Amino acid sequence: MNINTTTPASSVCPTQQLREKVATARTTTIGDVIYDKVTKEYYGVYIRTPYLPEPAPEQLIEAGGVKKYWYVAEDGSPLPLECRPTPSEYLAPVVDLIPKQPIQKTEHKSKAGKKPQVINNPLAAALSTFRLEGRPTPWLDDFAFGAICTGPGVINGKHSVALADVKRLLRLPELSVATAAEYLLNHDRQPMSTRQLQRVVEAARTALRGIALHLERNPEILRTVDVDIDFDKFWASNDDQTKPAATAQHPKKQQALEMIRAGIPTQTTARELGISKNTVKKWDREAQAAGVVAGGQ
Repeated sequence: MNINTTTPASSVCPTQQLREKVATARTTTIGDVIYDKVTKEYYGVYIRTPYLPEPAPEQLIEAGGVKKYWYVAEDGSPLPLECRPTPSEYLAPVVDLIPKQPIQKTEHKSKAGKKPQVINNPLAAALSTFRLEGRPTPWLDDFAFGAICTGPGVINGKHSVALADVKRLLRLPELSVATAAEYLLNHDRQPMSTRQLQRVVEAARTALRGIALHLERNPEILRTVDVDIDFDKFWASNDDQTKPAATAQHPKKQQALEMIRAGIPTQTTARELGISKNTVKKWDREAQAAGVVAGGQ
């Protein structure tokens, strides 16, 4: 892991000198940025370089060049190349009586479900500044703790997620399972399971709305860190992100309702459209409840 920083020129390696300084100081990180807890001195930024394995050497298809001197006859026996029969010039060309049709690949519908939700967090800058400047935020713990209890809840008498994990996600600009996987580890310092990440993200999303409401009602808190947030856009964007997708109407529903309005019996309508009789009755009830008179049998 490399560190980018600017240090005065000396005979000692700057990177080695900085590592010794970071090792003896009381440092903390926000994202990948390194700060001193006491003096607030900026040390540098961790650079994450993905590991790319070297490509495996290509395997030779023909080992030892055997096929250069031998060929396989129809009965499977190997023969020298000079014994290979030459094609006669009197043979008629081969004609395919039934031309081969291209095989059409069947498209399989994905069963992966809906795409994971990503919520923008406009409070990330303010919450990170509170922590960097060491300002007391007891209300942050209250909202995060309440979100854990009302969101993922308690499992076997213990809170399902850690309070520190929820607070760490609240300082990120995005709230999603993919983003949380880059910053959170379990108690064994191993990657956290997807189900556990979902619990932490659920608690962070619940806490975010409570924190936003608290800061909107107490604007003097944001003025202390010189951060301005347009809460009107915040509530509008969150409502759009949490709005469920509209359910598509069945393509034969409108035709079925028109047949029922014309006095065609329910059984005949179902048979003609190739749908079940109960489905036609259900659509008829929904139309009557919505104020559309069908009047079928």
